[in-house]
Amino acid sequence: MGLFANLNYARTQVYVIAAVCFLCPGMWNALNSLPAATPKQETVKDQQNAAVYICFAIFGLLGGGINNILGPRILAAIGGTGYSLYAAAQYNIFKNGEGGYGPSFSIFSGAYLGVAAGMLWAAQGQICLTYPTESQKGTFFAIFWIIFNLGGVIGNLLSTSLAWPKGSDGPAIGDETYFCFILLMQCGSLVAMLIQPPGTIVREDQSQVEVRESTTVLVELTELIKLFKNPALLTLLLPCFSSNWFYSYQFGPYQTNFSGRSKNLNALFYWAAQAVAAWVLGHSFLDNTKYGRIQRAWTGLYVLIASTLITFGCGAVFEYFSNIKGWTQKENRIDASSDTATYIGPFLLYACYGAYDAFFQVYTYYLIGAISNTSETLSRYSGFYKGMQSAGQGLSWALTGFIFLGDNALSNTTQFWIMVVPCALSVVFWAVFVARYVKDTTVETSLLPKNEEWD
Repeated sequence: MGLFANLNYARTQVYVIAAVCFLCPGMWNALNSLPAATPKQETVKDQQNAAVYICFAIFGLLGGGINNILGPRILAAIGGTGYSLYAAAQYNIFKNGEGGYGPSFSIFSGAYLGVAAGMLWAAQGQICLTYPTESQKGTFFAIFWIIFNLGGVIGNLLSTSLAWPKGSDGPAIGDETYFCFILLMQCGSLVAMLIQPPGTIVREDQSQVEVRESTTVLVELTELIKLFKNPALLTLLLPCFSSNWFYSYQFGPYQTNFSGRSKNLNALFYWAAQAVAAWVLGHSFLDNTKYGRIQRAWTGLYVLIASTLITFGCGAVFEYFSNIKGWTQKENRIDASSDTATYIGPFLLYACYGAYDAFFQVYTYYLIGAISNTSETLSRYSGFYKGMQSAGQGLSWALTGFIFLGDNALSNTTQFWIMVVPCALSVVFWAVFVARYVKDTTVETSLLPKNEEWD
């Protein structure tokens, strides 16, 4: 009854894939946003994450075609299996240190998660971009983003409640927290079995999602190659590449300014801010039907420009004071309880980083969804987005995990500016995309500006 009686409704399917992502990447986000116990363990974690995103880049790109062949239920169920293995590998390093086969197991688990995540997010992209009507794409993605990020909120609420009694010198995470994360992540694949075939889905305007009856590996490989000849997608290449670029700085160097329990509190509100920001931009601006889609797209761009300037401007000020005050040194780290007055500003900045992440991704997804309504096409476009996003994030983790190590390690301030540059440049490419490719109504036979066509 209830949810199960309406499984073929578009909104219900968004709830289902959001629940899968709540349990898997949502909880993983909570775990991954907490720094490791020691610098050496942090290096292993950077290497593990580099492996995640190198493989994610490949299988994210291939995922759209695989999804068109196997369907979203199978991909989401397989995709959910990688997260608990990743958490188990991190727990092994936490308990046994970085000696022996621990680092190798961590890198393997990261590579496997990259493959699994590519499949899961391909299924997610098809559902969230294809199932809503044209006037609901921002709202449906915002609903997904809220539920998904509640995984990070609940996960960090759990870790904060367990870490707080240990005091300002205690670790950010312990045995019981790892066990909870691993158990919850394992449930994600079970929930994925509620996903229904795309051809059975009914949108809220009572139209049915149309899918091609069959496709082949050769067809999907051909369409994959065409993605890199598609000028609309190439215009969004840098925003796609940059959409998770900032995580390596925000989850690593920025968090080293805080005590263990304060890191948990930061992360909790980081994900909470994402949920709120996704709804504000996706529902209140991008799906405000009082205005045409072109005007809404420009309004969204203005929101991104303002948030880029304000957030990174405040971030630069924070880095200046962090260097002066020496907050990254253990004895000077900011604690939410004992240094409340000092803590408030950096805490709010971290929440703003979370909101900016949501703005960035909701807007980019919205623009991709504006150029097609076709299930197979949007599945491939979503794969392109996740593939390029993962390539960027893999490179950002590799910079600190493999390339700049020891005496050559990048300073926090350097990592901050490395984070800022591609995000700021993305504004230019969003503007070009809106000017050339966004129309008030999607016409599948003419997706190009001024009657141009792409192969």
